[in-house]
Amino acid sequence: MSPHHQQKINLNQEYPCPCHLHGKLQEIVLTEAFGCNRCHRLFVLQEDGLAIEELAATYPYKRRYYWDGNRFRVLRSLPKSTVWAYLGSPARWQWLQCLSAIGILWIGYQLYCRITLTNPISNLVLSMAIAIVVITVITFWLFDQD
Repeated sequence: MSPHHQQKINLNQEYPCPCHLHGKLQEIVLTEAFGCNRCHRLFVLQEDGLAIEELAATYPYKRRYYWDGNRFRVLRSLPKSTVWAYLGSPARWQWLQCLSAIGILWIGYQLYCRITLTNPISNLVLSMAIAIVVITVITFWLFDQD
């Protein structure tokens, strides 16, 4: 969707509600928000003035609409809680790589144990060491979250 189809939204103008067929959006005094006179939903004007965002706690993501001159259209976006949102920064990719490396080492170790039939005590010590490393990495990863 190209931004040249979007038009700036004027707070002083009346618009049709994007959610209710016969509803009209009206400005809420002293705010940069609109309210529908039929469905009573609230919409906040985005900083750039090109979109409104529905204020609703029931959706996993914020539903946004842009004005094309005739009606509001939905701006498509991924939910904020998806894996892609968490993997947005390079630091998080590094943590994922560490966890992947630990998983690969664990598989390699299990294959080595099956081939050489090592002592059960060394198996227990190495398993505990790997578990401590995994718990430490997961703890640091959780504290690194924004």
